[in-house]
Amino acid sequence: MRKLLLIGLIISGFLSSAAQEAAPIEVETDSTTAFYADSLLSVVDEMLLIQRPAADLPGIVFLPAVYTGYDRLLPSTDSLFRLSPDAETPAWLQRAIRSRIYANRLIQTHAINHTGQVPYNFQTMAAPPKKYVATADPTTAATIFEEIGAVPGKVDTTKPSDLATSEIKKQHWLNKFSTLIQFSQAFVSPNWYQGGNNSLNLLADFQYTSKLNTKFHPKLMFENYFQWRTAMTRTPDDEYRDFSFTENRFQISSKFGYKAFYTWYYSMQALLKTPIFNGYKSGTMTRTASLFSPGEFNLGIGLTYNVKSKNDKFNLSLSLSPISYNLKTCIDKEIDETTQGIERGHKTYSTIGSSIEANWNWQICYNVSWKSRVFFFTNYEKYQYDWQNQFAFKISRWFSANLTLDARYDSTMHKTTQWYKAQLYELFSLGFSYSFNH
Repeated sequence: MRKLLLIGLIISGFLSSAAQEAAPIEVETDSTTAFYADSLLSVVDEMLLIQRPAADLPGIVFLPAVYTGYDRLLPSTDSLFRLSPDAETPAWLQRAIRSRIYANRLIQTHAINHTGQVPYNFQTMAAPPKKYVATADPTTAATIFEEIGAVPGKVDTTKPSDLATSEIKKQHWLNKFSTLIQFSQAFVSPNWYQGGNNSLNLLADFQYTSKLNTKFHPKLMFENYFQWRTAMTRTPDDEYRDFSFTENRFQISSKFGYKAFYTWYYSMQALLKTPIFNGYKSGTMTRTASLFSPGEFNLGIGLTYNVKSKNDKFNLSLSLSPISYNLKTCIDKEIDETTQGIERGHKTYSTIGSSIEANWNWQICYNVSWKSRVFFFTNYEKYQYDWQNQFAFKISRWFSANLTLDARYDSTMHKTTQWYKAQLYELFSLGFSYSFNH
């Protein structure tokens, strides 16, 4: 545009010097139609300026106009030529400024009256109207509007009424799967001056959660949880085996409820826990664990309270079961059932009482989270207490560190060691982790 204006000023100066006097321009419309049909001269007579002196007409009027936008602050043509001269501004500069403003007004008039003759500069034009597509978030049931990307240089003539419509499917179940594979390894040469043994520790944790979407089913609560967690370590000093299990847990829990009032639900919940692999006491062939040895099943009926923070960084589920059935099993004949709180000669121990269970997830900060479960059962003579804690320290998308702290107290346990009722388990690991939601 600046180049065109410069050419126009040069032509204007040439026309001005050729005229010497302010001679009017005479144009025969019929004979020059083909000449100025695509130029600004086609609107000169419309603005009643055909008799203006040549010095007042910029050279750009002889060139095609490029429309760059609408300026509502441009002065009228009549007032433009009635501007009082400024003694401090040279006459040639006043003429150039007036010529520039006049050219802009010509372009604007031409664009309004002859839209079919005006080429457009897409870089300086206003952005076209945006189009959006609406989708539904299955988690929150909220409507999300996303802009449809426009293709430069392509005009979309599709009418909104012609757009294909698709049915938005409701996601009734919210699923989450997470996996954790972490290990530590050490190699010590036989002549290492401090001594020591080679070691290899591996932790594998798989968790799957499936919940009924309460946005679409506000009266119902249905949650299912599955976990398989195994930790093993290399035992070079054990003459019977190369590896031993330090954690061996398979757990399934399910909770169903119907809304009572506010965030309270009438609920029924079930829990099943058992080892998967055989476990042995270090350095011996004494078996300490196998499938359903020990095994635990609990079924409770009562009320459940759910609460969640507004930013979803903390949620709590509290279940009170005045009626609760608890079953312990030890079906492996090679395992001493008395070490699992079962009378000698029996394979199961069942009792009815009351239980309380609390589960919470807390996103302490952007890369640290705390997941915990507390379970308490009593038959009003003896009681059992479990507290499971897992702290996750996220390092990157694929790597994290985890600290597991589990505490247990069972008054049904028979005396085997000094701390036979109170038990503690701790594990720290570092490695690969991944999770996805659906």
